[in-house]
Amino acid sequence: MLTVVVGYALQRELARQPAGGAVEPVAAADPVRALSLEEEAYAAALWPIHREAKLGALAMAFAGIAYKTDGHDAARLETEVIPLVERFRAAVDRAQALDVPASVREVHERYLGVLASYEHAAQVTVEVARDGGDERLIDAQEISFRAGEDALRVGDVLWPGEYKPH
Repeated sequence: MLTVVVGYALQRELARQPAGGAVEPVAAADPVRALSLEEEAYAAALWPIHREAKLGALAMAFAGIAYKTDGHDAARLETEVIPLVERFRAAVDRAQALDVPASVREVHERYLGVLASYEHAAQVTVEVARDGGDERLIDAQEISFRAGEDALRVGDVLWPGEYKPH
């Protein structure tokens, strides 16, 4: 499984390069806009939810890796991931309860999608543990990966100084 994940990551990286080995110019990043007081309050309220979601996504990834590398222990995978389904569901509920300024409504909706995607990836992982469909771990990883990319985009708006892993 680890070989598949590494191969997948390598394929994605190589696919991003233009033909002929030329280096594509990097587009200038949008300038960071200062948040209003209301937006700042929203970003501060969303931060603990975001932090928990990142930790949950990381725990889900490690649970999948351990499953594939430590003997396919389905009971352990299920035990580790079931609480994450609930964690992501609770995060959606907490995020939906926030006061959202109209100016960041689109960002908020995108972040709700991030949380829903993480929840879905966790559900797929639990199904893998229950029915042994290991190939669907790749599906769960892809869902989680896309959610992580969207989370980074939201972070660029709300927490521009946040550390971004390579």
